[in-house]
Amino acid sequence: MLYFIFNKAKITDFSQKKSPIIVSLSLYANEVEEKVEEKVEEKVEEKVEEIKEEIKEEIKEEIKEEIKEEIKEEIKEEKVSINKEKKVKKQHKKIKKHKEHNKIQKNKELKEQKKVEQKTKEPSLNSQEQILSKDAKEDEFIAYLNKVIITNAKKNYPKEARRKRIKGKVILEILYKNAEFKEIKILKSSGYDILDNAALSSAKQASNKLRKENRSIRLVVPITYSLNK
Repeated sequence: MLYFIFNKAKITDFSQKKSPIIVSLSLYANEVEEKVEEKVEEKVEEKVEEIKEEIKEEIKEEIKEEIKEEIKEEIKEEKVSINKEKKVKKQHKKIKKHKEHNKIQKNKELKEQKKVEQKTKEPSLNSQEQILSKDAKEDEFIAYLNKVIITNAKKNYPKEARRKRIKGKVILEILYKNAEFKEIKILKSSGYDILDNAALSSAKQASNKLRKENRSIRLVVPITYSLNK
């Protein structure tokens, strides 16, 4: 009986006590789990970092592409604006050149017109004077009419003009008809009213001293007012 009780107590004590192998195994399992957890966390962190880096790179690439597109658009717009400015400048230059060309052309035309006018006026007078002087030599009556007008004009040189030492040349156009001067007008002024009026007055006075001839003659008579003569 005592043996049985003693053996039972041993058996119960043994069952209540943990085996050192089991304890070591449980400790090992815990260490393994902890190490696994650590490794998992490390791997997770690494993966997260990798994913973050990948996302960052992707975002960077996207941002780069967007910025590239924006810059391209800006460059295009700048080019377009520059081209527009160039076109506008070219147009302005063309317009300016065209205006300058037109201005130069107009000035040339005006100069040519003035030259033509001068040629049609002054040379015509000179040619008429030459013709009339030639006719005056050939035609005694025309020479007579010229002499009467010029002599009378010199006699009536205005005293005021002499006193002020005014001199000049007046060219008159006169129509002789029925022993009178019907039309008397100034073709070219001397530049002084006093001499122009004196020339007209002298021609009108000379009309009363003419001899009669049945002819109609248009004269161009130069009257020179000179202080030396």
